[in-house]
Amino acid sequence: MEWLQITISTTRECSELVAMLLYDAGSEGVLIKDDADIRELIEKKLNWDYVDESLLAANDNRALVSGFFPVGFDACGIHSALCELRERSIFPTGSLEVSQIGIDSEDWENEWRKYYAPIEIGKVVIVPAWQSAPDNGEIPVFIEPGMAFGTGNHETTSACVELMQRLDFSDKTVLDMGCGSGILGITAAKLGAKSVILSDIDRQAIEATEANVRLNKVEELCKTVCGDLDTGEIKADIVIANITADVLIRLKGLLGDALKSGGDMVISGIINARADEVKAAYEDGFTLREAVNRGEWNAMLLKKNGGKA
Repeated sequence: MEWLQITISTTRECSELVAMLLYDAGSEGVLIKDDADIRELIEKKLNWDYVDESLLAANDNRALVSGFFPVGFDACGIHSALCELRERSIFPTGSLEVSQIGIDSEDWENEWRKYYAPIEIGKVVIVPAWQSAPDNGEIPVFIEPGMAFGTGNHETTSACVELMQRLDFSDKTVLDMGCGSGILGITAAKLGAKSVILSDIDRQAIEATEANVRLNKVEELCKTVCGDLDTGEIKADIVIANITADVLIRLKGLLGDALKSGGDMVISGIINARADEVKAAYEDGFTLREAVNRGEWNAMLLKKNGGKA
């Protein structure tokens, strides 16, 4: 099958915003080529025997973000969205130059798969679906990257997984709000949760989550919900929400209603410029236990005021 690959030149800071823009336009998957990420993985001595040394020659902040669309796709909407991004982004956007090429589906699969390797985050290791888990006693979470956000590569996801390991999930009910690929909810199941509800308003994200749940053989522990969540029927011991600052502030009441008194909440997707604003919003009703900063992004571990969960 033929595909149209649309590639946008941007900066490392802005790459995730461009990726989300491509997802919103209907991309069947997104590939981010980032010099800094490649260097980091190689320094960890992971399985990178296939890396072309020319990839390490560059020393700039550029990132190339590619989306994949059916042949004949009209990219006018993408150009309009990029103009709006250039005007509104608090991050440097780079040139936002757009290029298009036609590719075969087999070429696409081979291209994006070579940029993934297992990612160790504490005792959890995020493993691409086509690779084997390292034999080192860690907890493997298998993920098929592609159609939904959340592979472990991004700072927001890895910071959440780090903070989650501060908690005891044994016999706990967990809500993963805005689950994306399902990586965080599945991690909760692997860490011992009794039951996990994974919720997202995007049908594509729910389909990706359900596939990853099956991949990790945690179907009996996980339930997916597509669309608006009725939190009146949910009282979770732990809530996880890796979304954006605006949504976290807007959904503070809903997330709080879904969490038991004394329960724990991990929130992320918060850029540095909005961190204080999110902290202030959650001061009423929550106590900040720990905050993690990774580059331009922040994650927070909160406890809901009240009795024990």
